[in-house]
Amino acid sequence: LGPPLARAAVAVAAVPLRASGGTGELAAANLRTSARRLAAVITPLTLMIAMSGTLLFAQSTLTGAAEAQARTGTIADFRLGPAVPAPAAEALRGVAGVRAVTEVVHSRVRAMNSPYSVQGVTPAGLSSTMDLDVRDGSLDRLGAGTMAVRSGIGMKVGDDVAFALPDGTRVTQKVVAVYARGLGFGDLTLPYDLVAAHSDSPMGTVLVSAPGVRADTLRRALPPGIALATPAEANKGANGASAVNYLALGLIVAFAGIAMVNTLAMAVAGRSRELALLRLAGATRRQVLRMLRWETLAVAVVGTVLGTAITFWTLVNYSAGMTGASAPHVPALGVVGIIATATLLALAATALPARAALRADPTRTLAARD
Repeated sequence: LGPPLARAAVAVAAVPLRASGGTGELAAANLRTSARRLAAVITPLTLMIAMSGTLLFAQSTLTGAAEAQARTGTIADFRLGPAVPAPAAEALRGVAGVRAVTEVVHSRVRAMNSPYSVQGVTPAGLSSTMDLDVRDGSLDRLGAGTMAVRSGIGMKVGDDVAFALPDGTRVTQKVVAVYARGLGFGDLTLPYDLVAAHSDSPMGTVLVSAPGVRADTLRRALPPGIALATPAEANKGANGASAVNYLALGLIVAFAGIAMVNTLAMAVAGRSRELALLRLAGATRRQVLRMLRWETLAVAVVGTVLGTAITFWTLVNYSAGMTGASAPHVPALGVVGIIATATLLALAATALPARAALRADPTRTLAARD
């Protein structure tokens, strides 16, 4: 499918080149007559863009969905954190006008050889600070020996689930509710006391429902050094994506870029006889380089269109399966960055070997080939 697809795509991209005349028209002629060579060049460029977009934007799609769920599901008036000691939370419960104080600690557990993210929460007054979008059961029953789980992990109301807590302690909890906002709040929701008692760091954030109470009133009840803000202020500028994840994805993209650059450089180096003939026919070095730039830009346009289409189709299906919505989160700057990087690499991979080939005497190049 490579050569026919390349020929059809380039036929469209070559229209403005033919209209420009001069080196653009020559570039269009070269593109039309070299479908097999073009397929070998377009394919790695398309794969680089598709791979980069899919890997990077799959991460941003999950992160964006998690942030949206956390933002929508946090209905408290204030948030304290990131590490609030238990006495501070208890002090807030004694402030007049405070409706509920929910302590939240995050950790991970392992059940049936599968790891799960978990949040421990104070059950009392949970409905005033957090909306998990419960689909089955009720969080009113959350307490000792029970837990809530997110939908889609194979657990249902009434199941008894055994798992190991962070310190290795084995427990069995009964599922009393299934909720939808698992990306924003974790796979499992357990009583705070259970998670805190078996975690290395039992301190976490605190959500406060206190309609009508001023922030200064709450601050006076807190010890120095504890940050208090509204949930909107606390989430501003937050980014749940892991730098380690992006580093690993960046390395994969870098290898794809190296493969693309190597393919383009070899393709240009293999055209030394063609470039020598153009020089002997009267073309200057600048004209030859300009022709190659036009060709590379046309190839970049084709690779961008094909790579973007592959990325979009993949991300729509990925987002629908992972978040329940078919609208992936794709930052505009990320798209521009990928396309610009791929185009600049393609231009550099074309220009450098072309300049090296054009420095040689064209008659010697033809004689060596013969």
